[in-house]
Amino acid sequence: MKKLFLSITLILLCSFAFSSETADFNGKTIREINIKTSRISPKMVRKKFLMQEGEVFFKDSYDYARQALHDMRIFKSIDFDIAENEDNTLSINIDAKDGYFILPMIFGTGGNESMLAVALMEANIFKAGEMFSIFGSFSSDGFLTMALLGIENNLFSIGYNGMEFEESVYKNGSYSTSGMFSSDSKRDKSGKPLNSYDIKSDGFVLSWSRLFYEKTSISLAFNTSYIQYKGNNTPDDEGRHNKMIFSIKNFKNAKEGDNVDWGALFGIGQSGIADKLAALPKKKFGYSVRLTYENGGDYIGSDYDISRISLNFSGNIEFKTRNTLFLNITAAKGFESKFNDRIKSIDTLSGKGIYSKMFRCDEAIGGGLSFAWYPIKNKTGVLSIVPFIENAILWDNSSIQNHGGAGTIISYRMWRIPFPLGINFTQNLNDRSNEVSFVFGGGF
Repeated sequence: MKKLFLSITLILLCSFAFSSETADFNGKTIREINIKTSRISPKMVRKKFLMQEGEVFFKDSYDYARQALHDMRIFKSIDFDIAENEDNTLSINIDAKDGYFILPMIFGTGGNESMLAVALMEANIFKAGEMFSIFGSFSSDGFLTMALLGIENNLFSIGYNGMEFEESVYKNGSYSTSGMFSSDSKRDKSGKPLNSYDIKSDGFVLSWSRLFYEKTSISLAFNTSYIQYKGNNTPDDEGRHNKMIFSIKNFKNAKEGDNVDWGALFGIGQSGIADKLAALPKKKFGYSVRLTYENGGDYIGSDYDISRISLNFSGNIEFKTRNTLFLNITAAKGFESKFNDRIKSIDTLSGKGIYSKMFRCDEAIGGGLSFAWYPIKNKTGVLSIVPFIENAILWDNSSIQNHGGAGTIISYRMWRIPFPLGINFTQNLNDRSNEVSFVFGGGF
């Protein structure tokens, strides 16, 4: 009898503890929000936390507000507590332990497309939640330098680059890709190019973006470049290519891959790991819609008229196990653009595949489908396996082209390492060529 009484007592106690943790506070008024921090001003955290005193509490809004604090990436831990008051109102208590770091970095790769990168990064040193970085990379194709400052809901960037590389044209109308992390086009199955020429490009970019209520962002940028060609049968758009870029984006619960989080080396930005490991009570839907317009002309010193617009939609379904299905669709149209400013096929794909070739066109629609599976997920790290397929349909005058691929990305991230490491295997569905690349960045 005593054993039965003890068992019933334990069950009742466990039931009471469970119901307290998962109490339904929906519909109750928030009387106060108390925020405690280590260094940063609680007022700055209050601005980022999207719930206000006097509002009605809803669980979905509360989860979204929690995530906004984790996304600041300056906290070692955040403890949230909801207490019900005698007058049936709620008190939300937040204890956030923020930190800071400064870190110099240098890394490189070898082979046909060698690259060296150096960087200096800091976060929250001035107790303002700021993030500042200076970055420089140097490869076989040129160099890129950039400085970024993120403070409150603003991001400022300035950059300068100088590229000098050989571009090849192939029988099927494709062109070789280039850039800091491009593939070597000479290794694939497309055979000898019909023509090759040298391109030299010097560019400068200045941009600003602003986030509103963790749901909408706008960005403005000024981009200038000077293009020179050397060789036979070169494009006819040598000169200045200056343009203004405007973009507006609306999103919610969008999972678009994490940026490289250098603070992880110091335990900073780790506050959201427990949430990432926990199973969801139900499926979560997310989306992102972005509209971008680019325009250039003699009013900003461009030698050519440039006009193009693009619309991107990304959707994701995150299942209870945190495995996630992604859909990405992009449509783009060029109205007035010379060779260098035309739409590139790789810009309308989902961004998962790697390619040594691309097409240029006036109109395109493309996208991809992928599924992120996490077979290993624990307090140490997470293993992700992401199969994908993507394709784009391109219009160029009266001709139609397809560009697509399929493959798998396999990577592992330890939480205390800033980025995942792994491999990307892509098969080009146009010529059946294969690309295998080292994965650096992205994440859970």
